[in-house]
Amino acid sequence: MTPHEPLLAHPWIARVDPAGTGGLVVTADPAATAVRHEPGRLPVLGDLVAEHLEHWGEVYDWTYSSGEGAHRPDLDLSGWRATGTGRPLPADHMAEWADRTAELVLRHQPSRLLELGCGTGMLLHRLHPHLKGYVGTDLSEHVVTRLNGLGLDGVTVVRAAAHEINGGTVRAALARLGERPDCVLLNSVTQCFPSVEYLAAVLHDAIGLVAPAGTVVVGDVRHSGLLDEHYRRLEPGAADRAAADTELLFDPATLAAVAASAGRRLTVSLFAKTLTADTELTRYRFDAVLHVEPPQSPPAAIRRWDELGPDPMAALARQGGPVRLTGVPNGLFEPGAPTGASLRAALAGTGGAVLLDPDDPMRLQVAIPAAAAATPPDALAGVGRPHEPLGAFARARLSEVARRELRRAGLPIPEHLTARIPSGPGHDAVSVAREAADADRAGRLALARVMPAGRGRAPEPVPDSALTDSRTPEPVPDSALTHLPHAVRRFDEIALRALTRLIAGVAPAGRPRTAGQIMAALGVASRHEWIVRRWLQVLTTEGTVRRDPGGRFDAAALDTAASDDAAGLDRACAELGYPEQMAIFYRTALSRLPGLLRDEIMAQALLFPDGDLLTSLSKDQNNVSNTYLNAAMGHLVARAAATRTGPLRVVELGGGAGGSTAAALDGLGGAPADYLFTDVSRFFTMSAEDRFGDRLRYALLDINADLVAQGAVRGGADVVIAANVLHCARHAGRSLRWIRELLAPGGLLVVTEAIREHYLVLATMQFLLSAREGEPQLGAGDRRGGTGRVFLTGRELPAELAEAGLRPILELPRAESPLAAPAQHLFVATRL
Repeated sequence: MTPHEPLLAHPWIARVDPAGTGGLVVTADPAATAVRHEPGRLPVLGDLVAEHLEHWGEVYDWTYSSGEGAHRPDLDLSGWRATGTGRPLPADHMAEWADRTAELVLRHQPSRLLELGCGTGMLLHRLHPHLKGYVGTDLSEHVVTRLNGLGLDGVTVVRAAAHEINGGTVRAALARLGERPDCVLLNSVTQCFPSVEYLAAVLHDAIGLVAPAGTVVVGDVRHSGLLDEHYRRLEPGAADRAAADTELLFDPATLAAVAASAGRRLTVSLFAKTLTADTELTRYRFDAVLHVEPPQSPPAAIRRWDELGPDPMAALARQGGPVRLTGVPNGLFEPGAPTGASLRAALAGTGGAVLLDPDDPMRLQVAIPAAAAATPPDALAGVGRPHEPLGAFARARLSEVARRELRRAGLPIPEHLTARIPSGPGHDAVSVAREAADADRAGRLALARVMPAGRGRAPEPVPDSALTDSRTPEPVPDSALTHLPHAVRRFDEIALRALTRLIAGVAPAGRPRTAGQIMAALGVASRHEWIVRRWLQVLTTEGTVRRDPGGRFDAAALDTAASDDAAGLDRACAELGYPEQMAIFYRTALSRLPGLLRDEIMAQALLFPDGDLLTSLSKDQNNVSNTYLNAAMGHLVARAAATRTGPLRVVELGGGAGGSTAAALDGLGGAPADYLFTDVSRFFTMSAEDRFGDRLRYALLDINADLVAQGAVRGGADVVIAANVLHCARHAGRSLRWIRELLAPGGLLVVTEAIREHYLVLATMQFLLSAREGEPQLGAGDRRGGTGRVFLTGRELPAELAEAGLRPILELPRAESPLAAPAQHLFVATRL
């Protein structure tokens, strides 16, 4: 018998791999760490998720029954200790903590409240006199018995976990309220959750339960963006301790992703802690209020702290109407700045509130009145960086189980036995950051292999024979890429000049014309009218075309400075890694815009002058952005393959000329994979079959229709790749929901997309996307809103992912890198 046999027989273990001399690596089955949830039903928890919850239940049952920390019925501080010292937190500080939380809940005037994880009842005692009815839940039988024994009028406490909202015990207790609760409260309880998937299951049920215009209050959240700061303050070099933190931490972007997929209209308010004492409860936590189907309210005016003079709070008080002050420094992190407590004192009598800055957890905001804090989830959209304790817990339990099973089988236990969980959800913040850094490194190594010539020259593949041990490439640093932003700006400027000259020819300065008149003068084909309307919007924004109050346009004075745009275009193409053929296409297209608009010339004929579609589309696959992103994607696919039971199941949508396919296969190396290459065109699937042979399977799939109905397998993919295809969706959100159905538990969606509008593309490549007569234009029903924009922004794409039930967990390149200038980004999301 080999060590593999008894281990693989255990339902939690998906695979066993040798490691080093006699070592073993065991990998968890994704089902053991998954949370499967359908509205109206109890979530189905993987075994390791259930064990994690049982562990916390045992901890708190013992803590509460010990009675240690009890001061009085409304201030039982059992279990409340400082992380750094282990000593109990001061009673007066905890009393203020409870009072502030009760104020936050009562600000929204609830009458029927459900509290999940009510603990010793600190908030129950403060809230129930103001309520018509209260239902509390907790895992500890001790506190359930004790709180029910108080005989408080209208109060019922039941033993249940947070995810059991739809269970019979909780439903029976809620029925006594007479109506749906108008507030669901989770205060200082999410820390005990195992994963964001579990958090999503609980919050989706809470949001679905609460009455219209009600609230879901998620209080005392540990902010994952401050995890490292917290441990650095405790002890230098504490990264390992941060990785091992046993609680769930998350940030506003993660919360927004969870809330956006709940299926009801929401706004979110983020409140800073304003406690007087400087403790970890004040520094590193925040409160969030989800407003469910709220009434419409006027938008708040936005003001910045550094724009309001020497006394910003006094200036703010003079503002009329709802207002929000942003960019407020936090004295807990910046000595000499105001603290949350001092700002709260300054707001006394104004009805205002101190908020957390959603993008920078070390900064604050102020809202007057407090209702002005509410924002749609879109405003918080982005890639979250949660810290999920499930991974560390699962690895520890898997190691224990593996040793136990080997002992039972009479087999030796290797000295080096490690455990891992599948890529995707359930990971701590440190490992996620490391994974992003590793993928970034893979992309930069790929650039090093094609950019030996240095700045200003097109990337050229380097033969493997030329890479000796002495020439092993190093990752390309940002310092070698500083030319990229300049090249992108040159692209934009050249395109703007070409488009302005075109408009000036029919609407010169002083002779304004309507959009319709301009299009008539240019003879624009009806299917291209959307492009011209978008041009006019962009040119007006850039100031090269004016729009008068009557909606007519005329060109502003053209820049007469000498400019050799042809040479500039060639240089920019070379610096961005485009081959000469692409520079020729751009130059030709810009010189023949009138013919393209009239459909006298097809853009396809310019892009594919020799009729070789596949070769032409392959021309720009080795540009800087594609080289970097494809290599990063290949790295991530390889990591996913290393943690799956059998062959990695990959579905690629819109495979096209196969550039991303080749990168994924390079990343996989010899790892087994069941790879389905798909495209809307049989031309591309047949070309891919000629290129890749029987290593792949091939099918036709269209992202503008239900993918399962077209024959794709529901839940049959570990990885779905959508490289530069999502912008072709008529409705991005709808297409993403169809894509989500393909993902297995723990599966990943890997998306590469442009997240800004490049004017050179707008003036040239956009002609390829004009719909045929009678077909809807791209983005008519999603966040592009029929504006003529083809690409979603860096906020909109994560928002569309989140609303479709896909949580963004990684984004490259980093915003501060020159690699971000071309605005081609890689997003990785996992199914909620």
